[in-house]
Amino acid sequence: MNNYQKFGLSFILALTLHLAILAMFGIDFNNEPEVIKVNLLPELIRASVLDDEKVQEEAIRLKKNEKNKRLKKQKQQQELDNNLEIQQQLLQNIKKKRELEEKKAKALENKAKKLARKQKEQELKQQKAIEAAKKAKIKKQQEAEAKKNKERQIAEQKKKKELLAKQQAKAAQKQALLDKQVTDEKARAESDRQATISATVAIQKKVINRWIKPVLSAKGMNCTVRVKLLPGGDVMNVTVIKSSGDDVFDRSAENAVRKASPLPVPKNRALFAKRFRLFTFRFRP
Repeated sequence: MNNYQKFGLSFILALTLHLAILAMFGIDFNNEPEVIKVNLLPELIRASVLDDEKVQEEAIRLKKNEKNKRLKKQKQQQELDNNLEIQQQLLQNIKKKRELEEKKAKALENKAKKLARKQKEQELKQQKAIEAAKKAKIKKQQEAEAKKNKERQIAEQKKKKELLAKQQAKAAQKQALLDKQVTDEKARAESDRQATISATVAIQKKVINRWIKPVLSAKGMNCTVRVKLLPGGDVMNVTVIKSSGDDVFDRSAENAVRKASPLPVPKNRALFAKRFRLFTFRFRP
């Protein structure tokens, strides 16, 4: 684009702008037309020339700013690259230093392990020597103790034989006493059993003899009663614990027990307390 085209375009733009401004100032808001005669062509040309110079100056300034920005950006990028290179170099140095320290630590560790292994071997040798001395001492003590034990065992065996003889004699005497107690207990148990059977039969017989059969009772009816007695056989309480299904029959059984009081119980108080102070029987006339 040549200078004429640049100036022509600028002139047209400036002229259009001024005309728009004039149009705005020439509008009457009261709708009253007013004729304004203005001769602005020379001013428009001068404004166009001035505007074009300003545009050129602005373009130069923008190019300069753009160049400065590009140079600044390049400088920043260069600084970043330099910093990155420095950081990479620092990381490499740190890595080398760490590797060197690791090698030194590994060497120290190996040296410490070697010293520890050597020290452990020495300790094991000392320990073996100490254990050997202890074993010799223990063996000597064991031999002396074995001799004492043998003498003690001989004396203890003699005492045991004497004690065993006494114990056997005592055990034989105790066994004889136990046998007698067992025999007496069996005899007493048999006597109690016979007395219990006899008393039970006598009680059932006496209760049945006192029983008054209800008119409507059926054949084969029975019930279970619990009886509580005084030591002489007197009836304290009678309770039907398993009913026959007929209340009249159950009451007749209770009455029969009460009428049979005192019941014929054994004279042996221990047997009475054990078997007859509180007992149950099946009433089945």
